[in-house]
Amino acid sequence: MLDLGGGSPMIEFKAECGHTVRARDEDAGGVVRCSYCGRNAGVPESASADLDFLFNEVQPPAEPGAAGRRGKRRKGKPLFARKKRTPGEFNPFAVVLRLCYAAALITIVVVVAKMFVIPMLDPQKRAQMFRGVSPTAPPSKRDDVSSKTQERSRGPGLIRDTRVTGLYVGSMPMGAAVYCVDESKAPASGRIHQVPGCIQLRTNGECPHPADGSYIVEVALPWNDPSLNMYPNYFEFRKQLEPASHEQRKRLVDEYFIPDEAAAVLVDQAEDQIYIVRQYRGVTVRQGQSKGVRALFLPRIRGTQPRTFALEPLVTGYIPNVKNYQFDEKHVRNELAYYGVAEADQPFVLEALSRIGLIPYMTADRRVRLFKIGIQDGAFATRVIREASE
Repeated sequence: MLDLGGGSPMIEFKAECGHTVRARDEDAGGVVRCSYCGRNAGVPESASADLDFLFNEVQPPAEPGAAGRRGKRRKGKPLFARKKRTPGEFNPFAVVLRLCYAAALITIVVVVAKMFVIPMLDPQKRAQMFRGVSPTAPPSKRDDVSSKTQERSRGPGLIRDTRVTGLYVGSMPMGAAVYCVDESKAPASGRIHQVPGCIQLRTNGECPHPADGSYIVEVALPWNDPSLNMYPNYFEFRKQLEPASHEQRKRLVDEYFIPDEAAAVLVDQAEDQIYIVRQYRGVTVRQGQSKGVRALFLPRIRGTQPRTFALEPLVTGYIPNVKNYQFDEKHVRNELAYYGVAEADQPFVLEALSRIGLIPYMTADRRVRLFKIGIQDGAFATRVIREASE
């Protein structure tokens, strides 16, 4: 209601045309004529005038005959019929409705992000989602067992979802072809990839349940592998390798790549491809124990001294920054100091061991030592792979 300067109280409401109409209090529930459009307009009851004004756009029109049941209030056209708004007219209910829509949309986005987007950032929960398990659901007994197994596997050694037993073959870069055959069935020299019974797979993985015994393992990469093509001066190396003789190729490969435990390094000319092959002999497999072969196809980046190679650019530029091995870092650091690894080089040796599990290093006595981490137990070990006179 509206009281204009002490006169009789007035009721102010919107007519069907959108024009504001004022009526006397005694006309409440009756009909007055709109001064703007000349049509009759139903006067709302004074007690509900504010609510009628707010909701007059969303209430459905009354059914025919409803005016008779409601008396004078329903004379003329329905009070709550949808009206045409004047351009620029402020509609508070539309603002409230939009705010409600926005709040609902924000709530949906938050719920979806919490249930699906954020869990995708967690590798364990992402794996659960891909297996069809909701990351928010309580773990089943089977999940509990899997979780405990995974926790055990994240102890010292190679970090994997399941414990490695048998023969594990890795390489850097990954994805090289692997061939494994019983040593008693293999030739004394040369490649083994065509020997009957040869097991074939890819790094980084386990040979499928080999029986106990002694094996020969080959790891082969095509010489134009994309990972190798990114190495420094690699195209020049290939141009030298292609026309070279068999012995010259072995020398070129030995000079370009850093050494590892390979018994032989071969360059195999197939019909339509050249392969760089690292061959490992006397690989012994025992039940319940884990044996690892890790081939390094990494460039030898020359150091400041002749025949040395630098670790820092190798670790920072060509070994992926992914931790794959766990070990007692304090113990390993003490061992590196014992074997004469320069203090400035120790962080890079430790980093390489945590990522790929082994790394060669030329000590002050000019011998090349291979430092490595045990796949199964994370134990530190070392051996000399190149004497000073070589």
